[in-house]
Amino acid sequence: MNKTADFSFFQVYIDTKASNIIDDFKDVLTEDEIKKLDKNKSIRIRNNDSILTTDNWSELKDIFFSQRMETYNSSYTPNEKIKLELEALEKLPINKTDYKILKERYQKYLTNLTTQSLPKEIKKPDKIKKNRYIEIFKNDMGYNIFLDLHNIYKTKPKPQAYYSFLFYALDKDYLVCSGSDFIIFLSKLNIHIDKIDSRQSGTNKKRDLFNSIQDKYLKAQ
Repeated sequence: MNKTADFSFFQVYIDTKASNIIDDFKDVLTEDEIKKLDKNKSIRIRNNDSILTTDNWSELKDIFFSQRMETYNSSYTPNEKIKLELEALEKLPINKTDYKILKERYQKYLTNLTTQSLPKEIKKPDKIKKNRYIEIFKNDMGYNIFLDLHNIYKTKPKPQAYYSFLFYALDKDYLVCSGSDFIIFLSKLNIHIDKIDSRQSGTNKKRDLFNSIQDKYLKAQ
């Protein structure tokens, strides 16, 4: 067991829907049991993409830390959890050079956290809402970005400028509709504009807020 302890330790869980791994249940469940499964239920799995390496450490380290902290009693303080994690890491048998490097990196990561507040990156991201308007938005991402900015823009004066910008900002990656369809969609939300103002198609001061909201949902994926 010690030979695989480091391999088992340095992994993260990946969230996926049960429908994506239905084939994995065929050998352990009957057909009736499989049919009763909630295909849309989100479950955590480990696969080849969940293994930590020296190459993906920078990308996955915050997720790894956050999930490791979830294994401890919720009544423990962050510093208490980190202290216990350092002790567990010290006892971990290391069999390969790559895992020795990962252990050293994680020890440094944990030690740094004890001298500063926990990084914002480990906070759980906002839950992504399911796209309700497939005739308007290509995906959940676009719908959620729209909702966040709509909640800001709907009380602003001169909505034509704000929603024209939003149309152009979303158009490339997140919208499936035309400008006229977007205007009709907005009217159903009690936002009334005459046209999509082409002057809002370039970069302007509204872009920084859009980018920050977009980044938030990219991290939530």
